[in-house]
Amino acid sequence: MAARPERRGDAPLMCPSAQPDMEEARIFGVVGGTAAAPEVAYLKGDATVTPEMLEQLGDLNPTHVFRFAARCEEGRCGQYKDGRCSLGQRIAAMLPPVTQALPSCQIRASCRWYEEVGAAACRRCPQVVTIVPMDQAELREAARPEG
Repeated sequence: MAARPERRGDAPLMCPSAQPDMEEARIFGVVGGTAAAPEVAYLKGDATVTPEMLEQLGDLNPTHVFRFAARCEEGRCGQYKDGRCSLGQRIAAMLPPVTQALPSCQIRASCRWYEEVGAAACRRCPQVVTIVPMDQAELREAARPEG
């Protein structure tokens, strides 16, 4: 088993399913694949979200193009329950793994899903998109907040 990446001191945990307007938002992946089978390609370097970059997308929804990470909002998020991210837990429990090797991910050391669920979340993460297509019933069910 691979060693857990070192967390940066008391750095806050990052949400790997963030919106581009959240605090400390950054791009960590590009959404590819098809609408029926999306697949995230992980960036090797840091990409900070800027208004100019988002403007270049024109009418495209940024979450259809990129995966964003941002500072976890904890209790202000509908996915946060009992001090943990229920979304990361459901993704690990409900979705099939799409890779055996852990993706090369620049946010793993501060990722809330990895911190709480471990490698099981990483093996499912490449199929996760922020705006879930209607025909992706399994992913839609995993993304639905409890209650």
